[in-house]
Amino acid sequence: MFHRASKAKRAINAISFLKNKSSKITPVGSSIIVKHTLSVNSYRFISSKPNEVFTKLSDENDPQRDSFFKYTWGSWLKNDKAEKEKRTTKFSLEGLNKILDDLYLQSKCLSIKDDEIPAPTYNKNLTVSLPHNILPKSIGTINDKVKIKVMSSIHEGKHHRIYKLDLTNQKSFILRIPYPMESEQSIAQRIKSEVASMDFADLKLNIKVPKTYCFGVNTLNPIRSPFILQEYIEGNLLMKKWNPLIEDDLSNGTHKKVLNEVICPLSDFQSKLASVTFTKFGSLYFAKDCKNTEPAYVGEENKSLQNRWKIGPTTEKCFWRKKSAMKPEDHAKFLGPWSNPLSIVKDAASVELENIKIRLAVGDANPNSNSHDSKTLKSELKTFDRLVTLAPVLFNTKSEAIPNVEDLFKPRLQHADLDPMNVLVTNSGEKYLLDFECSSIKPFILNHPPAFISYDGPKIFALDTKHAEYNKLSEPEKEQYKFMYKRTRNLFLWESALNERSPKLIYTVAPPVKMLKSPYLSAILKKTDEEYLNIDEHLIYLQSVWKDLAANKIVGSETYPVAFSNAEIEQHKVDIEAYDKKLMSIPFAATQGWIPQDMFDNLVNQKLLIKDENGDYKLDVKSV
Repeated sequence: MFHRASKAKRAINAISFLKNKSSKITPVGSSIIVKHTLSVNSYRFISSKPNEVFTKLSDENDPQRDSFFKYTWGSWLKNDKAEKEKRTTKFSLEGLNKILDDLYLQSKCLSIKDDEIPAPTYNKNLTVSLPHNILPKSIGTINDKVKIKVMSSIHEGKHHRIYKLDLTNQKSFILRIPYPMESEQSIAQRIKSEVASMDFADLKLNIKVPKTYCFGVNTLNPIRSPFILQEYIEGNLLMKKWNPLIEDDLSNGTHKKVLNEVICPLSDFQSKLASVTFTKFGSLYFAKDCKNTEPAYVGEENKSLQNRWKIGPTTEKCFWRKKSAMKPEDHAKFLGPWSNPLSIVKDAASVELENIKIRLAVGDANPNSNSHDSKTLKSELKTFDRLVTLAPVLFNTKSEAIPNVEDLFKPRLQHADLDPMNVLVTNSGEKYLLDFECSSIKPFILNHPPAFISYDGPKIFALDTKHAEYNKLSEPEKEQYKFMYKRTRNLFLWESALNERSPKLIYTVAPPVKMLKSPYLSAILKKTDEEYLNIDEHLIYLQSVWKDLAANKIVGSETYPVAFSNAEIEQHKVDIEAYDKKLMSIPFAATQGWIPQDMFDNLVNQKLLIKDENGDYKLDVKSV
């Protein structure tokens, strides 16, 4: 029952409060006031007196302005300064004013019929605007020059920072600036596809999303940073309603109602996104941004939408994460678009394989470098080589043993981060889906549960606290048992919601299907090199059951195409046990050493975090 129980413990450690920081710029004459404030979050209240810094609007080199662009939401135990510098979002405020002026000028000149949806406008200032979204009824009007009344930093996320602009015409916009942590090509592809995917969700699927007004994909535009300028929507995050560890109320099922307040809206979004089938696998783009000439899907009757979108290279995270060492022409070979669904699995493994080879070569050329562990990389190389070999036969895509198999392998749009943190609920109850970054078109059978609901630990389907075996457990073990039950319960509710909305797709959660795609899912969700051990664990298990899967014609080969010797299996047991122990001994392993800023400050003040001679922090175990 408690096999690899450390997974559950790690999940418990990962549950933490949500915290948003904000800062504001307020023009005062020729100056700007920069305000930094802490905002209220879902779980507890945090308050702080705002700090005000004055900076001249005409002097973009004023050092006082830098604080507005610096990352402040958390700190890292190691390499804190470098990690924060990678997340600095400096851009030109003067250039932003030019973008806004141009946007309102375009709006004045527009003449669009009610049933017309013009193609995106590719502007001379190297930005792209969406004419149907910038009509005066949406962004208002301005008689003279645009004036920003207040500018606030309202969120610092994993990949980008979000600013709110309040204009003097009572309109508010959202400005999203990505962290410059990846190659320009990666950021450009991601923005192009994200805006097109949101546009598709809005116009074709009638999903409520913030309107995109304008975007730029590189530093050549007036803002001098990639950006997306969007509609501001007043509301609260759906996360405020999420209570995953709520106790069961068996008398009237109140717990299910509370949980489904979050699960059902997200399942609705997933069902709508999956309702259209496409001609290829990859990611969506506007037609002008894509080399592919084939229609994204067939049967479109609305002339304004015909050929508006095309399918191009995937922007799924795993294909781009930490791949900057690869040459663009080599990288592009693995990005699609694809016609064969299993080619996605093979190329996801292949791109990782090639990247590891490059990293090993760099390490061999610089033997004094401590950037990676050569032994771990060589083991990881073997793992991904096995996955490349397995990929073409991982499924029998025509298997009669899998109900609705053709539907499961059709290309469907998938949001990369379905999460209550990405759903905004207005005062009137309307729900907007946010953050389409890294969305991709994949077969639904390769789908995985969203992170907020996902659970791959031991399944406890009934909470039997009266059982004699339960009473033999220690109090910590009882709490762990309850935790596993609640995670199992929540996942079951998610799968039930999928069955209600998309019954033809429910077999994606059938046990044999889950088992088969488990090494692939571990591969695409991998964040650290040592997590190759999780992939191996699934590969080894498949070796033991492959014969039965082949007998039922669920897989594409009678024999398992990769093999682990008995010695390799025994060594894997030793390695993964050591890995689990290592994770349990590392503070904040689930967040890779990142700590929310107020928690970090409290730990430092309490002398629980001690700074060493290298500037890194260590947890003082003696004081804990």
